[in-house]
Amino acid sequence: MDIVISKMADKPIYLQIYDQISSQILRGEIKAGTQLPPIRTVAVDLRISVIPVKQAWECLDSNGYIITSPGRGTFVAEIKSDDLDKKRNTKVEKLIKSFIDECKSMGLDKDSIVDIISKSW
Repeated sequence: MDIVISKMADKPIYLQIYDQISSQILRGEIKAGTQLPPIRTVAVDLRISVIPVKQAWECLDSNGYIITSPGRGTFVAEIKSDDLDKKRNTKVEKLIKSFIDECKSMGLDKDSIVDIISKSW
């Protein structure tokens, strides 16, 4: 599990952690049943407070990525194939929406954005 935090980013630290871990789970880099390190260990490793790590774990749990078993630890959840596809699609839709909003803020119209994407593909 690799997590890189940027204190200069616009995105809150807990969302950076959530995004990175959920993406690693969706890509299959962290497999179902894998035990995640304790919140305090992650906080110490990242040199941050336990609060954003706890918030990230709560988001991961509420969105079905992890399961916490009192006394045993926190584990990556088994996600059904259909649910995995839905989670991937939702994540990609958010990324695309963010990208489009950023392009619009720079004055680009739909045709310009599509042209740039086509050239980059």
